[in-house]
Amino acid sequence: MKRVLTVLSFLLIFLTPVIAQMGPETPKRGATLTMATRKDLTVMNPLVRTSSTDREIRQLMFEPLLGLDLKGELQPRLAESWEFSSDGKVATFKLRRGIKFHNGQEMTAEDAKFAMDYTMNKKNVAYGYSILEVVEGVEAPDKYTLRVHLKKPSPGFFYAMSNIRAFSVIPKGSVEPGVLKPTTYPPGTGPFRFAEWKPKQQLTLARYDDYWGRKAQVDRLVLKPIPNATVRMTALRAGDVDLIEAAPWEWVTQIKAGKLKGINYSEGPDAGFRVLKFNVAGKPFNNKKLRLAVAHALDKKEFLQATYFGFGQPTDQRYPREHTWYINDAKPPALDLDQAKTLLKEAGYNGETIEFSVRQGEQETEASTVQAQLKRIGMTVKLNLMEYGLYTAKQRSGEFDMIPSGGDYEADPISTYGDQFRCPADYKKRTANDTGYCDKEMDALIGAAETEVDVAKRRALVQRIVKKLAEDVPEVPIGFVPRFFAFRDHVKGFKTDRQGSFQWLGGGLSHAWLDK
Repeated sequence: MKRVLTVLSFLLIFLTPVIAQMGPETPKRGATLTMATRKDLTVMNPLVRTSSTDREIRQLMFEPLLGLDLKGELQPRLAESWEFSSDGKVATFKLRRGIKFHNGQEMTAEDAKFAMDYTMNKKNVAYGYSILEVVEGVEAPDKYTLRVHLKKPSPGFFYAMSNIRAFSVIPKGSVEPGVLKPTTYPPGTGPFRFAEWKPKQQLTLARYDDYWGRKAQVDRLVLKPIPNATVRMTALRAGDVDLIEAAPWEWVTQIKAGKLKGINYSEGPDAGFRVLKFNVAGKPFNNKKLRLAVAHALDKKEFLQATYFGFGQPTDQRYPREHTWYINDAKPPALDLDQAKTLLKEAGYNGETIEFSVRQGEQETEASTVQAQLKRIGMTVKLNLMEYGLYTAKQRSGEFDMIPSGGDYEADPISTYGDQFRCPADYKKRTANDTGYCDKEMDALIGAAETEVDVAKRRALVQRIVKKLAEDVPEVPIGFVPRFFAFRDHVKGFKTDRQGSFQWLGGGLSHAWLDK
């Protein structure tokens, strides 16, 4: 019964967005959709460099075992069911039958095993190597069963299997060991297949007619790298391309206002997380009351208005409110200038200059806004602008008072919170825990949640983690800023997900069609 409900849930998630996008119009098959991207591909090995633009483009051709819906819940994909053993150390996947690679060969458990084994070989420099470090070994007991033995219970493993950053399934033997840059892509299982790549010019993909899921509408998809955002927008307005990613915010305001006729947009509201981090391992922010004062002084709505054209939604934690891992009763510090001033006095602050280390560029506007807000409660903040390399070095060595930062959230909450807030092994070499925050209770909570396979117990642990972060304030989450796609009005059916993906479980470029 559980498996049946899981599959029904998948169908609802998979089909509902499609129906909503189609509306009263009937999709048209055929034609070529041309899209401008920020970057070009780097290599054609699908198990190497599976992040950034490479990941976005490869998701059109390759797929993971599992998927995620818009709320962050696991859904079936290449695997139709999955389960842990009673001790949580064996993960078993039952694969869908009849799925064909782009070369017509049926996908089996041996293919999934090959991709995992390849990724776990350090010599292959696969991106997912560190993600699969928890794996002891992989076996394929029959054609459609994949069994993965883990070194320890790891509930986050299933979440890792929903992203091709870990690995995607490719035919056994289709990439040679140690070959970073093959001359062509191996076959995948996605809605598009590789056709041609002209580096720095364009990548051409073709519709895969035997795709196991909802087949693509367009016959061909052409992706052209145009790094400059203004040039991308100009190409769209001129009709040289049909769709662009990362549309500039200033242009989106005009699209929303109806000033750019014939152009529409799709929004990924949670694409970019923005946060203010403290160096809690040194003065002055080893003083919790001073951190709380800053937290009460930050006007998050004003921050987003001033730095991101008013786009974005304020947040008090690392997941948006709509996500399954958002904790409703975390009770973080709220905007309260009087309380902020009281805490400043209790902290013993007397107007000393606090250094705000900032990367040159977009962060400058963020920092100036924070500086002005903290001035309202009597804090003196000096901006220290630096180029990217120096900024990163200072961040990793803990040589800062405050820094602005960002990123995205992981499907698994312990991947999101774990390394960020575990006690750092070396305070002068902070690879993940930028703040230098260290608390024995937090370490114990993270360790327990990392191996707890009972869903209810794990949620209770995550709840305690988020509440403790709200109390200790090693950082102040500010908001999520969107990523926009802009497209000509003859492009129909395209909708990105909450993180601004090209392709996702219920939509993306495979659902787009042209009405012209």
